[in-house]
Amino acid sequence: MTYREGLRFVTGAGEYIDDLPEPRGVLHMAIYRSPYPHARIKKVDVSDVWKRGGAAYAPEDLLRIIKNPIPNALGLPIKYYPIAVGKARYYGEPVAVVLARDKYKAVDLLDYVNVDFEPLEPVASIEDALRGRALVHEELGTNVATVRHMSFGDVDKAFKIADVVEKFQFKFPRHTAMPLEPYGVIADYRGDELEIWANIQGPALYMYFISRALDLPTSKIRLQTPRDIGGSFGIKYSLYPYIILAATASRLANAPVKWIETRIESLVASSSNGERAGTVEIAASKEGRILAVKYDFVEDVGAYLRPPEPGALYRVHGNLNGAYDIRAIEVRHTVVFTNRMPTGLNRGYGGPQFYFALERAVDELARRLGIDPFEIRLRNLISQFPLEKYGWRFYETVTGGLYPMQDYARVLKALEPEYRKWRDLQRRGMRVGVGIAVVIEPSGTNLGYVDVALQAERRKYPHSGSGEYVTISVDPHGAVNVFVNATNEGLGHETALAEVVARELEIDPSNVKVIYRVDTSLTWSLSSGSYSSRFAPVVASAAILAARIIKEKIIALGSALLGAGRVVYQKGVVYDEANPNRKLDLRQLASAVHWDPGGLPEGVDANLSATVFFHPPTVKAPVGDRVNSSAAYAIQAHLAVVEEAEGELRLLKYVVSHDAGRILKKELLEGQLLGGIHHGVCMALYEELKYDENASPKSLLLETYGTPDLSQFVGVDVELIHFETPVGYLPSGALGSGEGPVMGAPAAIANAVADLYKKTISSLPL
Repeated sequence: MTYREGLRFVTGAGEYIDDLPEPRGVLHMAIYRSPYPHARIKKVDVSDVWKRGGAAYAPEDLLRIIKNPIPNALGLPIKYYPIAVGKARYYGEPVAVVLARDKYKAVDLLDYVNVDFEPLEPVASIEDALRGRALVHEELGTNVATVRHMSFGDVDKAFKIADVVEKFQFKFPRHTAMPLEPYGVIADYRGDELEIWANIQGPALYMYFISRALDLPTSKIRLQTPRDIGGSFGIKYSLYPYIILAATASRLANAPVKWIETRIESLVASSSNGERAGTVEIAASKEGRILAVKYDFVEDVGAYLRPPEPGALYRVHGNLNGAYDIRAIEVRHTVVFTNRMPTGLNRGYGGPQFYFALERAVDELARRLGIDPFEIRLRNLISQFPLEKYGWRFYETVTGGLYPMQDYARVLKALEPEYRKWRDLQRRGMRVGVGIAVVIEPSGTNLGYVDVALQAERRKYPHSGSGEYVTISVDPHGAVNVFVNATNEGLGHETALAEVVARELEIDPSNVKVIYRVDTSLTWSLSSGSYSSRFAPVVASAAILAARIIKEKIIALGSALLGAGRVVYQKGVVYDEANPNRKLDLRQLASAVHWDPGGLPEGVDANLSATVFFHPPTVKAPVGDRVNSSAAYAIQAHLAVVEEAEGELRLLKYVVSHDAGRILKKELLEGQLLGGIHHGVCMALYEELKYDENASPKSLLLETYGTPDLSQFVGVDVELIHFETPVGYLPSGALGSGEGPVMGAPAAIANAVADLYKKTISSLPL
């Protein structure tokens, strides 16, 4: 089957937020943003905008509608609104909004917003934040949002008996996901009902934030997405402050309001990962066996603790041992505020930073012990999965993660021929660097992982959201409709879901229609949405279970209509087992039940639809400091080869060997892997959101951000090696695979560069 979304994408027939018909009387919104990273706002005067035919609203106007600040996961007494109140805390923070009939006029009218700023000393870095000379939030009395210290296993004993302790210090910079399509919102808030169109990643927690901010019941809010989303990679999760801002402007103007973000706005004021600095200490035997590890991470979350932060530190909590059998782990997480753009979800969410630190430290340990980097990893890989649960075997990490049984050594050893080939070329005099990284990719996030940011006694309610609803129905013509309240971000979910359901029902995928878009007037859950690589383990599993119910209903219906005691179902047709010539196909069955449900025998179900909510059995709320932070975990091993040619660092070869459980559709899987590799390579070599010493952004253009063009990848030999171990506790048998490459690439490439130059690499980009 072809990639069904592909035709509309390549022919310009995609339906994105800016393609939607504009509501009658729509006003276009432009945002006046702070030109200072840190400044007191003494006065905002928008009267000149009104004189020139536009509409404009200052913070005090907007706060008449915005009743409550956006909450934060730590319950800190700070107030975060979609608009700057009292002072601006980052360059680009919204200070006022302007509305006009024409979007260009709205932008021009920004010149007539007059703001009296009093510049303040900025908190421009992690070091500034810890120094505390200036404060982002005076009411806290500190720039430190939280310090969380946890220990698992006997860490002190392991460090005491270790033959060697290797300490690695690192810094991982900010970067943006930079999807092709920036943010977009259309809000119509008139009367007591709010209708929103936005290119979000799913309903998830948006509804709660919007409802709480506007003090409006969710029954009065309808949130929808266009058919297509032009990429996200996590960044569009942070759209909700702008949804609230557009809705507020709509209420004040009594008209629909539309806002489409510009690329510069995206670079300076949307969302990014947090800069992370810190140390990794590894205690090991002289043979290279890792006994324990200590992490000390400091995360810059920017000016506000925007939900789900500080989640980037905790999303990998269940897999803090990586792919290694480490039974003693200590972790210290410090979160600080700076006068930079707030942070949020970004592809791999916390994984690239974490694995850069861990895998670089493992390489430094290997160098110190004189052990081959490939060999030291092989010695430490998890090989036993002793826990039997949910019909499968698992390795339970000391932090609470449940790794499903896979052959980690097989995955790593698949790289060995290529690895040895390049090592041999090195010995023959070829000047190349060879790097390895092994990562465990979490997928299907357990929303309870954010709870671990709080001590157990401070948690008010348990959380373990990870499930999804899928509805399948059969129409009067026998066509099968599948509905998921999530978003199509270019991942091929329509194609994959059609094939998954078609396989279960033994029909042609062309007879399956998939509706994959958000509409909160229909069934959804708190965890619904397209994020955290949850499609394969969670959404596909729910679809399979729903399809099986439909199949059972079809068989029962066929048996009743044929008057046969025993029937056989095959390829969408029900046969009388005693007389196979008596048969009814899916169209005939559907037509009969839709046209004449009253004619069915008593007790036969006329409802050819099924809604299933699937929640992975492994996902539970945290217990103390332990949590299985994701529904699934997959193994990936990365090999990178680099050279220096004509003064430039170049990637020659990249190999990913992996096992993501059952492969649902190989072409889409490979597309995800290739995209993730390129994303990770850009992160490692080129891209960074830079700030100057005053916390003002320097990355205002693609050129200054460091985005490469395609020529940087011409000639790079990329190889993918697939293994397949369908996991029995998930109906789909499939694990996530789209984020692992971006988790592994920065570490693998940094290890290759360290190997090339025989020096420690502790920061990116290279």
